[in-house]
Amino acid sequence: MRPEEYLAIVLRRWWVVLLAGLVAAAVAFFYSSTMPPTYQVSVRLMAVAQPPDYWLDLYAKNRLASFQDLIRNGDFVASALARAGLSADPGQVLGSLQLGRNQDSNVIQLVVTDTDPARAARVANALADAFVAQTMAENQRILEQFRDPFGQRIQGTVTVLKLDTASPPSVPVGPRTRLNTIGGLVLGLAFGILVTFGIEYFEDVLRTARETTRALGLPVLSEIRLARDRRPRRVEETMPKLVVLEEPLSAAAESYRTLRASVLGREAAGASCRTILVCGIGRDSRDAASVAANLAAALAIAGERTLLVDADLRQPSLHTLLPSSPSTGLAEALLSSEERPIPSQPTPVSELALIPAGTLPAGTNPADLLARAHSLARLAQLHERADRVVLHTAPLPECGEALVLSRLADGVLLVVRSGRTSRSIAQRAKEQLERVGASLIGVVLLTG
Repeated sequence: MRPEEYLAIVLRRWWVVLLAGLVAAAVAFFYSSTMPPTYQVSVRLMAVAQPPDYWLDLYAKNRLASFQDLIRNGDFVASALARAGLSADPGQVLGSLQLGRNQDSNVIQLVVTDTDPARAARVANALADAFVAQTMAENQRILEQFRDPFGQRIQGTVTVLKLDTASPPSVPVGPRTRLNTIGGLVLGLAFGILVTFGIEYFEDVLRTARETTRALGLPVLSEIRLARDRRPRRVEETMPKLVVLEEPLSAAAESYRTLRASVLGREAAGASCRTILVCGIGRDSRDAASVAANLAAALAIAGERTLLVDADLRQPSLHTLLPSSPSTGLAEALLSSEERPIPSQPTPVSELALIPAGTLPAGTNPADLLARAHSLARLAQLHERADRVVLHTAPLPECGEALVLSRLADGVLLVVRSGRTSRSIAQRAKEQLERVGASLIGVVLLTG
């Protein structure tokens, strides 16, 4: 995926990212607010070679690592606290004890953190004093018991000095409410971004042309942006609208011209494209009906004698393009035993005629009616009456009429609604058409 696609995924669910960040920041803020203030004191201890000597000083630096291990010893901490008369818990002191050391320095920094500043200072001083006393006793024992190779007493040793005395601090070092809140916000935003990618991965819908092409293996011939209108609409307002005629300068009308060019370009490349089947995916056929009507109108405006057939006998809607409701249509003609041509109705576009769906008798299945040999034979004759025939049918895979009518079509257009059409259902619809040998032209993606 390209960087702008990742950005589009995040922006699509920006509220998830923002909500995760705000929740994490609020949790961090309230947690920090309930924590008691903590104080930190430090005492510096220096290992000094006596008398001054280069090699002895180097030895002193090496001894610092073992000194740190001695200070972190539980027995030493308990002994130091008892010697100073403090009742602090040795385990708690060990948990709050930190030791810092620069590799090129002879100094160890002993840091104690506590909620009581006075107690923190007493503990730090007690540990430092106890360690200085212990190292002095250790040095005395070494000087008395050990001798150098020549039988002389060792004249040099390493002494630990306490450089400063801790005093109770007046300013707490924690909790860092502002820093914790900012950190919570950043972590929450990061978590929100991960959540958006997780939702995108598991969400079973098609959104972009790139996703649609990757999922279906078909080119997106045109992206048609629908006008956004969040107001509740009446039923008649959801019926097909001839955008290419009523709004010829709109972006949607231009998209339909692009679709027309793609269809005609297929014929220019040597593939017949006189009969085109427009099929939606899912349950709602209104999007496909609008695409079929506007494609037919765009072809008619370009001078092609076009016949638009509403073969969706379940949810017919193309009859709304006519000035008045027709009394009969495709259903009545196919049920009739007469061999006369299926009647068509003129539309506001001079070169465009419409065969409305008509009314199907109760108990009659549209797929059974269209699958009859007599019905297919009569529909196959339609291409003799126009340069182009645009068939609109019920959506796949909910209904099976498109599989039957695809045998009459030179090409099939699938209509996908961005953010609504299921990826898995679209793939299943495509597989059904491929199994019956349908010639798939491509996809029309409706956005907005």
